[in-house]
Amino acid sequence: MNAGRVLATSTSRNVVSEVTRDIVMRTSDMYELFELGRSVGLERQRNGSMEMLEAVVRACSDEQEHLAGALALAGGVFVATQNKHARRVCDALVRRQNGAGGPSMLRVWCELAPYIRLPNIHEVVAEAERMCDVSVLGNLAPFVSEQSVERVASAVHAASVDVLLRMEMGTASYEDAHRVVCAAAGVAQHLVDGTDRGLDRVWALVSDALASTHWASVCTSSDQIYEDVGRAGTEDYRRACTALVSYAQRQNSERADAMVNAVFALQPCLRYLPRSSVRVGRGREGAVLFYMDLLEHIAGQLTTRTVNALVMPLAVRYVQSVERDWFESAHALILSVLDAGHAKVAVWYARVVLALYPQRINMDLLDISFTAAIRALAHSSSPELSQSCIDLLIARIDECAASGVERGVRRRELLCVLASQVASVPLDLLSFVMTSVDEHVDCEPLWATRRDVVGHVQDTVLESAELERRPVLASWVWRMRARVDAR
Repeated sequence: MNAGRVLATSTSRNVVSEVTRDIVMRTSDMYELFELGRSVGLERQRNGSMEMLEAVVRACSDEQEHLAGALALAGGVFVATQNKHARRVCDALVRRQNGAGGPSMLRVWCELAPYIRLPNIHEVVAEAERMCDVSVLGNLAPFVSEQSVERVASAVHAASVDVLLRMEMGTASYEDAHRVVCAAAGVAQHLVDGTDRGLDRVWALVSDALASTHWASVCTSSDQIYEDVGRAGTEDYRRACTALVSYAQRQNSERADAMVNAVFALQPCLRYLPRSSVRVGRGREGAVLFYMDLLEHIAGQLTTRTVNALVMPLAVRYVQSVERDWFESAHALILSVLDAGHAKVAVWYARVVLALYPQRINMDLLDISFTAAIRALAHSSSPELSQSCIDLLIARIDECAASGVERGVRRRELLCVLASQVASVPLDLLSFVMTSVDEHVDCEPLWATRRDVVGHVQDTVLESAELERRPVLASWVWRMRARVDAR
């Protein structure tokens, strides 16, 4: 402390030089030297005594035996003041430095990396790997070359797997998960604008690192890091996820398929987790939740083969889950698959959502889900299958034909869903759907139900319909309203 005070206040060049050399020689903690350099730099800059500060830096540049310590001290001065002379000294010391300088130097390299090119960065990364210091790896990741980033990604992924295994044994903390997420976000910076095919493997490793630590976001936590962030995760998590989605959406179907196959290979639970009910907070089930959310955003890049073989079996497993997060993610994933034009599951999904209504989903969700299935079929090679879905919906409406307040509400909601399909069904099926709606509305004993169905079509359906069918629908709605008002 006394020596640091001398460096910050002395007006004698000789004293400053001697004390600098003595501190560098005697101090073994490199980050302590870095912090000392930073505080001295700030104090000298505040006092305007930059000449004495340059004496400190010059003494560091003359050091021959303790290069790491001299670099740490000069680096602290440079980071604090952005002094040009300190920058030149740091550059010179970095070129003379062999190796990483020991474990205590790792944090110093992290501080210097944003400002100074590190010729020895691979040696520093190797030292961080040896020390299993995932925080250092994450800080250095943005500054390694694209050709070398896979090595860093592999180390971060290994750390994430270790955290996942320790979590399942009850020995991992939220801070452990947070360090991995921060490191993964550092690696993911290479994916923001990267195009090299070698980054596909990095994408898979970063994805699985985030998946392996997703339990920290899913669990209800009082930990300050994750408090009130929930599934949205921390800022680092969101930044990494944005990079993953952006990178995947820039790839063609062949590369996107290969990337998804790679993550399924890294995480066997995606294929083999049993159909038992999901327990919130379990590490691998958190990984599954992460992947369903990720696949939702990239389903449009995948081929039908990959969707049918990998994506849909994952979603089917949770489509009736009792846990809300998994239930919602599974349905969001299926809707994304349908929106991407993969219509093979449309009829099955129509049956599923009709069975889930009204206990698990309300009318609005049923409308969205059923309409998505119809639209996927309408633009597929088998548009005639839309008839099967419409028949299922009509049968469900007829089941509610008996009297009763609850059945009346369900009948009205299902009729509105049927009426919505006039904007989505293939044109050759439009007349059948309009006639079915007319028949059910005319037979409806409650005037309020008839009014609600007509209002739903007029206010909502017409706006979403294609231009070519709007004149027909407008005329149909006018006639239906006239009949309802006349009764």
